[in-house]
Amino acid sequence: MQEQESVFIWTEAFNCVEILPPFLESFRHHHKFPIHVFTSTEELSKVPSLPGVSVSSVSDSFVSKFFLTSQAAVKRGYQSGHLGTARIWSNIIRTRNETILIHLDADTVFLGECISELIDSITKGADIAGTRRPYLHRGYRKTGRDAKMLDKHPDALNTDIIAFRRLSVPRRFSPLLTRRIRGKRPLRYPVVDFFDPIIFEMVRAGKRIDYVDSPESGKQGFTNTKAQIYKSRISFAAVGSGLNFMKNPEAKTSPGYRAYALSSYSLYAKYLLGIDTGIATLDNREIESRLRLLDASTWTLKESE
Repeated sequence: MQEQESVFIWTEAFNCVEILPPFLESFRHHHKFPIHVFTSTEELSKVPSLPGVSVSSVSDSFVSKFFLTSQAAVKRGYQSGHLGTARIWSNIIRTRNETILIHLDADTVFLGECISELIDSITKGADIAGTRRPYLHRGYRKTGRDAKMLDKHPDALNTDIIAFRRLSVPRRFSPLLTRRIRGKRPLRYPVVDFFDPIIFEMVRAGKRIDYVDSPESGKQGFTNTKAQIYKSRISFAAVGSGLNFMKNPEAKTSPGYRAYALSSYSLYAKYLLGIDTGIATLDNREIESRLRLLDASTWTLKESE
């Protein structure tokens, strides 16, 4: 395994640091790796103080060698979907010196150790590793011209837990890096989500992808939620966005995503923060059943009754 100083693990919590305690406490319980949190200057003092957790504000000093991303720019970005997050990622990719970069979503609860598997994958030759985001076997955008083009793509990777070799990211100093990270559609083909254009550029450059949940399925397969990397986590989606929408109702997004994010935050808040938001919780029986079995003193699941 690589030495720890060659690995940089991070998450971002902007306008949503209140969701961090379960994430950080469960991560530290199961991992020895240090983790870095990026947040706003106003929220710095609200991040839980735990061993191995460092914090930086996305302030005006958040500068790369060639580009400046101010806190104001990141704040503006969070009024436009995931632009703020993409601006943070751009600076990390441009400025960090570590060999391996690992991103984790802050709306995750860890039930076991799962970072070593990603690091081992990279050290054994992969350029990027994570869980499969199906393209051919996706359940949406199945009709029209875009659908035919999407079917031709290899599967991408989810960014809630993803590791990649920093020097394998193509065109790291391009002024379009943030746009590509954000998942904005390239001129030549459609994409599904955040970071997908970067992944497809890596594929075209001959870089190796490891789908750690389903390595036997090749470039087009199905997600394997029974894999250890899934068993070792309770994964939510859009929890931070939901809290941000509660605080900033004027933030721009689609009505569908807003409703989903608010219900996802409501579920997270009910079981992990002890908060009743007054909003209907996300209807996800699998997540809710695991939350009911969660022992927050050991960050493991109790035996079902």
